[in-house]
Amino acid sequence: MLQLEPGMIIWTWVTFFVLLFILKKVGWGPLLGVVEERESLISESLKRAEEARAEAEKSLELQQKQLAQTQQEVQSMLRESKELAEKMRTEIVTRAREDAGKMIERAKSDIEKERQAAMLSLKKEVADLVIGAASNLFREAIDEKKHRQLIDESIKNFGKELKN
Repeated sequence: MLQLEPGMIIWTWVTFFVLLFILKKVGWGPLLGVVEERESLISESLKRAEEARAEAEKSLELQQKQLAQTQQEVQSMLRESKELAEKMRTEIVTRAREDAGKMIERAKSDIEKERQAAMLSLKKEVADLVIGAASNLFREAIDEKKHRQLIDESIKNFGKELKN
């Protein structure tokens, strides 16, 4: 079976402690240094990542504010454009109505002038017909002065009859 020898146990313990001491001086120190360095590197990377995330959040917030401001400006511009278009439409309609009114007044004036000219022409024709008819009826020559007097009276009477 297994026998325990005290010399072997002592040498095992001595070898264990010597190896532990050598490992601590040669292996453990550099190993801990590498682990600490790696830990420091990871810690720095996490810190930079957190700072980058915070910066990204600030940048996103700023962009959202700018987007909201731009949207407000666009809405304002659209509202102003609509108001301007409505104002222009109103002005155009008003001008068109004024122009139409002027054209109607001009047409009425032209019609009145034409009516006056037609009335004057009609009066002359009536006067000529009256003189011709009277001349045929009386078969006598009427002098120019009497002729004009008869025409004027006929025109006055004819005008009064038309008005009634």
